[in-house]
Amino acid sequence: MTGAEPCGSRSLCAGGNPVSPRMGMSGAGMMSRSVLRWSLILLLALAFKEFYALAGTSQLQWLLWPLAALLNAIGGFTFAPLASGEWLDANAGLVIVKACAGGNFLLASWLGYLWRWRERPFNTSLALYAFGAAWLTTLVANAVRILLIAHGQDDLARITGLADADSHRLIGIGVYFGALSLQLVGSRTVLAAPVLYLGIAVFLPWLNAVLSGRDGISVSHTAWTAAIPLAVVLGYGLWRLGLHFAHARRQHDESMKS
Repeated sequence: MTGAEPCGSRSLCAGGNPVSPRMGMSGAGMMSRSVLRWSLILLLALAFKEFYALAGTSQLQWLLWPLAALLNAIGGFTFAPLASGEWLDANAGLVIVKACAGGNFLLASWLGYLWRWRERPFNTSLALYAFGAAWLTTLVANAVRILLIAHGQDDLARITGLADADSHRLIGIGVYFGALSLQLVGSRTVLAAPVLYLGIAVFLPWLNAVLSGRDGISVSHTAWTAAIPLAVVLGYGLWRLGLHFAHARRQHDESMKS
């Protein structure tokens, strides 16, 4: 979800009953279809990630132009296009670069919608509908991210003592992971958001580095990217554990009274 160039930068069967052969074949068929579905989705995801990695800024205007227009409309900015395909607000000293397109988040959001709608038949219409929803989600998330960078990055750096680059990165990770988590509320899978986020932002870059013979990804990048999702998972686990103990304590107290 982060880029090398900063975005908006300044400069069996229940009950033990036997399973009939027919039921077993049906289950095997469903499993095969599920494996085929997600294998196809993974191939499409890898193809998009490769396209995004190779695309130039001018090829990503379908993400950058709406973002600049939205920020000009709601944020009081004056972003104007540059010959390079980037967008500059000279008054605010902000530049919308390729990293601001949020291609990795778009991919994670697309996978998230497909996971959320996993019980629907997978076809071209569903894939395109999920992609359109992910495009809108990415547009909103990117706009929020740049607004926070423009109006809150300096304050965050001053309050936390972080460097500007780390403050910038923290805002991006918080916005993207928060948006993905909200998108997946009600999907009945608590770990869906952190798995998707870390898979796209950490695992795939690491796998690509290994397969291409490079040294790997930055330890600092990995630590920053993983910190917020893992902290959220840990916090949620402790909260659920606290609820469990509180419920058990209430049951114990009620049994003692009776």
